[in-house]
Amino acid sequence: MKKKRKQKAEHDEESAQKEGTGQEPQEEDTTAEATEEPPKELTPEERIVELEGLLQRSRADFANLRRRSLAESDAAVARAETALLREMLTLADWLEMALTAEVTSPDATTLQEGVRLTRDQLTGLLTNLGVKEISTTGAFNPDEHQAVSTVDDEDRDPGTIAAVIRKGFLRRSEVLRHAQVKVVAEPETPDTDEDLPEQDSPLDDAAEASTEKPSSKDPA
Repeated sequence: MKKKRKQKAEHDEESAQKEGTGQEPQEEDTTAEATEEPPKELTPEERIVELEGLLQRSRADFANLRRRSLAESDAAVARAETALLREMLTLADWLEMALTAEVTSPDATTLQEGVRLTRDQLTGLLTNLGVKEISTTGAFNPDEHQAVSTVDDEDRDPGTIAAVIRKGFLRRSEVLRHAQVKVVAEPETPDTDEDLPEQDSPLDDAAEASTEKPSSKDPA
């Protein structure tokens, strides 16, 4: 009984304080809690459908992740293979240069033969890996050739390859290294202004007429 009186006194005191400050006592908003509906409980069949949807989405996400991972892995392997093959092509160039050296002794002949065998083995290895030389006959192809310079050659059509500076190579239709070549230049066209004969313009004719002397038959 004393407890109820104490609570009532505290409530009256709180109401008096709010009235003194001009504030009305706020009532607890119980309507929102009253209108909220409890979560609907799914039936076993609905729960199964929901779980099957989650499983399908999880499988699709995993398949996409696996596909991206494989693509990135294949791209990394391809880049590493390309870099290695280009280094092997550089090594083949050095072996080719060594074979062009002049042989002046039996020992040098034996050494040159060893270099030739090494070159042949390296060339065979590159061929087995799908590397083939770019053709350098015929017209210049900017997708496969790199023009280092141009030359004048009246016996060949302009735009054709005149000489090869460095061989180029392909692998599975991908350019590993462009072939460096010299290309036949276009013939120079003569300056037409110098070939035309000089002709007097109408202004020149008028100036010449104005400078002629008057006839002796003119009246004084």
